[in-house]
Amino acid sequence: MRKFTGNLSLMPVTDLIQWADNSKRSGTLIISQHGKQKKFYIQDGKIIFVWSNCEGEHFSDFLKDQTHISQDELDKTFADSDFLGLPFIGYLLSERVLTRERLEEILRRAAETVLTNALKWDTGIFEFTDDLPGFVLNSPVRLNSTQLLLESVRHFDENYQDHQVDTEMVLNEIREHIQQGNFELPPIPDVMLQISEKIDNPAISVDEIIECITDQILVSKILRICNSPYYGHLGHISTLKAAVVFIGLKSVMSIVTVHAMSSFSPRNAKEIKKVLQHCLVCGMIARQITRDMGGNYELAFICGLLHDIGKTILLDMLGDYMLLPEARERLIEENHAEVGYLLAEKWNFGTDIKNIIRYHHTPEQALENIRLAEVISLSNAMADLNNQPEEIMDMTFTSLELSQISVDDLLEQVDLLDHEAGDIVSLA
Repeated sequence: MRKFTGNLSLMPVTDLIQWADNSKRSGTLIISQHGKQKKFYIQDGKIIFVWSNCEGEHFSDFLKDQTHISQDELDKTFADSDFLGLPFIGYLLSERVLTRERLEEILRRAAETVLTNALKWDTGIFEFTDDLPGFVLNSPVRLNSTQLLLESVRHFDENYQDHQVDTEMVLNEIREHIQQGNFELPPIPDVMLQISEKIDNPAISVDEIIECITDQILVSKILRICNSPYYGHLGHISTLKAAVVFIGLKSVMSIVTVHAMSSFSPRNAKEIKKVLQHCLVCGMIARQITRDMGGNYELAFICGLLHDIGKTILLDMLGDYMLLPEARERLIEENHAEVGYLLAEKWNFGTDIKNIIRYHHTPEQALENIRLAEVISLSNAMADLNNQPEEIMDMTFTSLELSQISVDDLLEQVDLLDHEAGDIVSLA
């Protein structure tokens, strides 16, 4: 028995039915979603029977509604047909329980209901096997699959015009993918693995770290970031060794991470680079603010650089779902912090970084280091070119005093910094 499986978000039921019809397939198409299951039995491309465990979609319900047959009689009829090795519908016809026309009408009504409701399944899995059970094989009633599909789509459009994707269902599925590891994150690049293995060794030398960084594009990005005005170096850094010494190994790891994410998803490369550009601006602003306040500006840069990493994952994963633009944008905006936190957990980021990723929009909820969370929240707002100065000045914090920060001076530099960040991210 041959079979193939997949995700309904990549190959919806409409495509599967058309594929089976066009290629004259025979077999069983099973679609499943959170404990619900529907089966379409297909012979030579035609639908010969349907089965569903969803309420109101049982074939016996349609039979009972359209006839005077009791459930006990149906159970006995099914058992007899199974014992004789005859298709259930064929047995009903041979026993003259119903006419062919009546049986076809009932099967069509059942199939349309099951298929119309299946069109709402934006998530889930499918499985097609080339096996047909005896109780449906060679059924005398066969429905034109394409015609049935067209009718179901018409009913769907009429009855579910306001239907939107269940974003919570989509999000739950994405969470499961991340937690179980059964999704395509960019594999941690070799350079990240090599650096992470060495970075905790107190005896490691800078030269040994540099040996890991052979990607010339990555080298260019590190040098450009070090020489950015917001990194605050007085002279020009021209060697990788000097750059690593200046910005520190943890910052190098963050830049390597962002570099890896920039080539994550070819289908959403433009959007992802835009997110990374914003993150770079945010990181540099956070570094400057924290440096002026005498804090850990290296950690601030790292957190700013990585705070929206959840958006890059969602942008890629949501490409598998047919979401309206508004729903897609809302889902990303409302959930990227939590998804970013899950990714940070998976990649074993430090506690401070995970905390800031999770609470950069709600710093008051930060479990620790609230001051840093507020710095990233402020830097994130300042890095958003759509925000007006008065909106930023209206922000309130518990650990930060905006009067102590040169907000106006920083805002005057954002356009220039954004242009610089765009050049760095676009290096390829």
